[in-house]
Amino acid sequence: MASLNRPARPSVIDETGGKRTLAGGPGAFAAFGDGDRLIFLGLGPDPADAVTLADGRPAAYVECPAFAAAMGPAFAAAIPDSWPRLDPAELTPNRVGASRFYLYRQNTRLFPSFWGPIWGRVQLALLPRPETVPASPTVLLFRSPSGMLEPQLARTLAGLGRPVADIPAGGSTTAVAALLCREKPALALCVNGAGLDDDGLAAELLEAAGVPLCLWFVDNPFHVLGRFASRFWQRALLCVTDDSFLSPLKALGAARVLHLPLAASDHFFGASPAPGLSDRAVFVGRSAFAGRDAFFAGCRIPGTLADHAREMTLAGERPDFFWWTRSLGLGALWPGKAARQAGCGAEAAGLAQRTAVLAAVGHGAALTVYGDPGWRDLLPPGIEVRPPIDYYGALPGLYAGAGVSVNVTSLLLPRGLTQRHFDVWAAGGCLLTDATPGLALFPAKLTAPIGYAAPAAAGPLAAALLADPNRRQDLTAAWQEHIIAGHRYAHRLAALLGRLSDP
Repeated sequence: MASLNRPARPSVIDETGGKRTLAGGPGAFAAFGDGDRLIFLGLGPDPADAVTLADGRPAAYVECPAFAAAMGPAFAAAIPDSWPRLDPAELTPNRVGASRFYLYRQNTRLFPSFWGPIWGRVQLALLPRPETVPASPTVLLFRSPSGMLEPQLARTLAGLGRPVADIPAGGSTTAVAALLCREKPALALCVNGAGLDDDGLAAELLEAAGVPLCLWFVDNPFHVLGRFASRFWQRALLCVTDDSFLSPLKALGAARVLHLPLAASDHFFGASPAPGLSDRAVFVGRSAFAGRDAFFAGCRIPGTLADHAREMTLAGERPDFFWWTRSLGLGALWPGKAARQAGCGAEAAGLAQRTAVLAAVGHGAALTVYGDPGWRDLLPPGIEVRPPIDYYGALPGLYAGAGVSVNVTSLLLPRGLTQRHFDVWAAGGCLLTDATPGLALFPAKLTAPIGYAAPAAAGPLAAALLADPNRRQDLTAAWQEHIIAGHRYAHRLAALLGRLSDP
């Protein structure tokens, strides 16, 4: 049988150090602009493809130095002598407006630090904008179809005199461009990277227009940043609900970081208690976050390490995300998705912790779990499992009516807090929580009576609180006063808006 001698497709080592196969042919280019001059933003692996597209017309080009060096002498020799190589600074608005562009499509993913800003400036110059674009107080809010906080953030911003323009997921670049034609917003706000394209092009367009971008990580930021090869996030304002991520993000090049914890959502205040729950403990939460298995596909945790982590949780220790990064000997957490290895371990240990806590509470008190069916295979048969509760529906009344609401903070957040730490008290309920280091946000006199270290301690504490309604009432009153005074989303967004004026 004859062997197949197929020519190897060209490849390049991209900005992140990964080897990428390069597409060829005229179809590897995207065209935009309707001027008479012809400019290529990258020539692709074979300049002959660009020559074909030019069809005899004079052309100029911009090329990434790292790409050109990787392609070698033959690449340079194939470029027509009559085509001038432009410096990116020569792409002035007047020149852009008079030009037709061909972009080698893979550029913004291969070398985003070079091409992203160029793409942003060119696209901005091509927009039909007036010479002077009026500044506005508008906040662009990137929307996730499943985003829990965005409705609350939109209402809070409006109350602070900041109109909100929604940027829908899936079409963020187009939506941003349409709005920039009319005004210059004061801020673009994105929760957990939702709505941003993987290449960071919407972010580059915003930066070109001088609109500050804030990424608010309410979950583990390294799980989010693994999507991006571009360094746009290093120039954004990064807000984290868990301050243990501040130093690691700075070490990776983040220029501006801010600890911005979660807060109480307004619709929990004044909740009407759901009946029949005052003598029960409740837990509201999933056994696994949506898409967990797909997110951690390919991650493998040594069994001995997993067993050790489970033993730690039972002893009241916290094998959190950074414990896993150290135990697995992980290097840089960006670029790439190495952080998911640590996340997979922390998520598995966290599930063991949650299961042990709920089993302990259910052993000494009546407990109802509101979550996914996966709990039925994890919890003792005496614990009632009911379907999930809608955050903007029945949940405030559930918190208000329950004797005790149980919280177990994710080990993905070493110093994190959850919405329960704020919402339960806002609703008039009483919270029982693990002793996460994130509780340092609150006075010790408030946290000491409600915290447990080891899962086994959660059961007796829940039983004691359920047996003493007067104690619960006093705790709720003190906590609610504290939450109202400084832990509503109006406080958080006012702090964020104030941070924008800082260098």
